[in-house]
Amino acid sequence: MISKLEQKLDLRDLVTKVKAKFEKYYYYSRNVKRDYRWLLMFLFARFPVGRRVGSYFYRAKRSNKNIFSRVAVNPGTLLDDSEDKSSTISEFNSSDAASIFSNLEPNVVVESLRQDGCYLGLKLPEAILSQLLEYAYRADISIDGEEQLNFKYSEVGQAATKYNRQILIGNYLAINAECSAMQQLAQDPKLQAIATQYLGTKPVLVRSQMGWTFVGSKEDYSQKGEIGSPTILYHYDLDDYRALKFFFYLTDVDSLSGSHRCVAGSHKRRKFLHYFLRGQTDQEIADYYGADSVTEICGAAGYGFVEDPFCFHRGSPPVNKPRLMIQLEFAINDYGMWEM
Repeated sequence: MISKLEQKLDLRDLVTKVKAKFEKYYYYSRNVKRDYRWLLMFLFARFPVGRRVGSYFYRAKRSNKNIFSRVAVNPGTLLDDSEDKSSTISEFNSSDAASIFSNLEPNVVVESLRQDGCYLGLKLPEAILSQLLEYAYRADISIDGEEQLNFKYSEVGQAATKYNRQILIGNYLAINAECSAMQQLAQDPKLQAIATQYLGTKPVLVRSQMGWTFVGSKEDYSQKGEIGSPTILYHYDLDDYRALKFFFYLTDVDSLSGSHRCVAGSHKRRKFLHYFLRGQTDQEIADYYGADSVTEICGAAGYGFVEDPFCFHRGSPPVNKPRLMIQLEFAINDYGMWEM
């Protein structure tokens, strides 16, 4: 006989699934409304042939004419760009002196990305890390990206009471306009060189953000539906035919404080069913790709890594302390997905 507690748990699970489905299809419809090309990409970019054809088409299109390009400092801002979009890697490498990553070798990073889908070992200079942390502790944080629900980091407990909700995810919506360190990072010539070489064309910065992942259980994050699912389920992103993400931890991260996990080589080899079903459990990933293919990424504040988001990856719920992280995502096209 089913107890009342089990009935409540089943009902809560059903509500969560319905909520997640609603959020997913609302997100899809919003993207289609913003740019119809997104739907074509979402349908075909999950397949190797579709990715090759789509990326070739857009690279050829951009190299044959001058276009308007989104400025790297602030996603969503348009600049008149009269330069040839077939800029070479050597042109980027000639700006090494301006890079904050003096010892980084773009060719080494790109080779690792092609082989494993990720590269570990980036390091933010202390001055940049200090500026980012100073901003993080004084600026407004928005709950789940909702601009009207904001608080300071020191007020997280009061904010949970004020808004009557558990705070698991918080983002800094104004960081690109307000933080010069974030602007400098987005413009760094070596990061852009890596993205250019890997994507095969001058990159477009489609997302530049800083956010907290606060302490919570898997059950807590599962209740967040689409917002929480990347923290508990392996998945791959379909943001464009080709894309690349740079991540930097701004707090010390270990297995109990929100470590990131990536399945090495899964951007090149995929179970057929996984082209259609993007969300996979830990066991499903281990059964097909092998447990030894999973790389758990931990590091001290300032540690960074690069990832092809077509690899299977997931976050993990922080258990003992929250995680602060920034990410920069470059792609061939900007469909406006990350505009608030």
